[in-house]
Amino acid sequence: MSERFDSVEHFSLVIIEISSKIPEEGITLEEFLYIIGERGLFMSCMILTAPFLLPVSIPGSSIPFGTAIFLLSIRIGFNSPILIPKRFMNLHISKHDLDLILNEILNILTPLEKVIKPRLNILVESDRIKHFNGAMVSFGAVLLVTPIIAPLGDFLPSYGILFISLGYLEHDGYLVLAGYVTVIATAIYYILIFAIGIKIILIIISYFGLHP
Repeated sequence: MSERFDSVEHFSLVIIEISSKIPEEGITLEEFLYIIGERGLFMSCMILTAPFLLPVSIPGSSIPFGTAIFLLSIRIGFNSPILIPKRFMNLHISKHDLDLILNEILNILTPLEKVIKPRLNILVESDRIKHFNGAMVSFGAVLLVTPIIAPLGDFLPSYGILFISLGYLEHDGYLVLAGYVTVIATAIYYILIFAIGIKIILIIISYFGLHP
């Protein structure tokens, strides 16, 4: 199946279809990726951001989901098959948690449906820009799994990944551009947090007279 869709309404139908395929006993991350993988790598990345966008927590999901997004986007960016480590792929997710994720991501997509439309084709059409978009999603995934304590630490890069992935799938270059801005702004934000942390540490060291 093509990675592109004719209208945003199709996403609702696809997500409902995915939800209907989740067995009552739950599913592993590998099985979940198998179900959504037929729709394309960008859609897989988009759905995997859901635990970071919502007030829904799947215990132990941050690293495996973030790693999966990173490796899938590397495959997009460099057009090379990369296997996700088995220990991540074996993460078991309950049907309840997955239903929460899929239902809530529909709630996020619904208001976006009103403004998404094909535009700024230069950011969505060529294979070269597809690879660049994959690289930007990879960068966002790196920020997502970076162990930094900061407000909105997971929230910001997740929305960057979501905007780029959804914008590409829907031919909306403006949404892709919003994703670029969000990812770059997150990187700057992390650098500032890191710099402030180093400054505080140096002040504490100086206060206790521990500096050389």
